Amino acid sequence: MNFDVESLQKQIPYYLTAEDRQVLVNDLKAITRGGTADFFLSPYRDMFKKVMLQGDGWRGFQLFLFNTGDRRSVQGMVVSNSCDIDPDNQRDLPARVIFAPLVKLAAFEAVLRKSGIEPQQVDEKLAAIRAQKTTNMFFLPSGGPLAEDHVVRLDDVHSMPVVAHFAAEDREKLFTLSNTGFYMLILKLTVHFCRLQERVNRKNTAITT
Repeated sequence: MNFDVESLQKQIPYYLTAEDRQVLVNDLKAITRGGTADFFLSPYRDMFKKVMLQGDGWRGFQLFLFNTGDRRSVQGMVVSNSCDIDPDNQRDLPARVIFAPLVKLAAFEAVLRKSGIEPQQVDEKLAAIRAQKTTNMFFLPSGGPLAEDHVVRLDDVHSMPVVAHFAAEDREKLFTLSNTGFYMLILKLTVHFCRLQERVNRKNTAITT
């Protein structure tokens, strides 16, 4: 997955100030060059600590394990858009929040190295993940609220009732994404779930037997 900063600039939200837009552009350029950017709001300046927003990290999500049927509480990132999970919005049916578990990159690396993949290939995969070039993974760099690098697998999503998460005893907000973190997440979600250029021509075709 390659990022063309010039093209991305055309999609930057209109509501950002000129200064905020420039910060976002500079961060995107840094990422494309292999650098880093601040993906999180400072805990001391986060005005959304009580609010659930898309891209948030939270404790208290309930994960059902497919193979065993067991359930456990995990840390996860909100995939749902902010409006759909806002408790102030009236719904005909109870809202559900879609989330993906937060996984330590070190744990993911350990799985790769035990799988028999060549060490050089593992290193290349990790470099691609950190550069946001792996389409089914969102990389969250360490810093601020995260002591270690984490990844979110966009092909491993789950859901639970919003009210159930609000009632969870271990519910706690871990982080809120900054403009840069949120914008990068939206780009990754768009590529993973809505790839218009899939190169499949879905037209009616006569079937011959």
